[in-house]
Amino acid sequence: MELKQKKILLIIGGGISSYKALDLIRLLKKNQATIKTILTPNGKKFVTELSISSISEEKVYSDLFSSNDKSKMNHIFLARWCDVILYLPATANTIARLADGKADDLALTTILASTKQTILVPAMNTKMWLNKFTQNNFRRLLENGFLN
Repeated sequence: MELKQKKILLIIGGGISSYKALDLIRLLKKNQATIKTILTPNGKKFVTELSISSISEEKVYSDLFSSNDKSKMNHIFLARWCDVILYLPATANTIARLADGKADDLALTTILASTKQTILVPAMNTKMWLNKFTQNNFRRLLENGFLN
């Protein structure tokens, strides 16, 4: 995928590998991509908004209605803005919530409001990944054409 001038919505979830998103932001910017970031509540336990905004040079979104302009809903704005959505790390819980169609935070609401390609980067213990529930949930996403 050519990254130059691509608009990438990076969603940083909560997991030990969340810190790797900072290096990814640097790499994407080096390749001339434009990045906007959603930091989930659990993601905040691993990386800070300050570190992300310092590297990305962009506002970090975390709340569904955190905009100064209350008429602008962040999930709709971000869903329309991006060319692709990249969610990392995608935990077993995130995969399950997506498979169930949950829209209970800014990240999942934005994904459900988008028609753009969504890329999940699963990151969890191998036994959790191989668990039949996680595999069934991931398969449901694939079967529904969610992860093109």
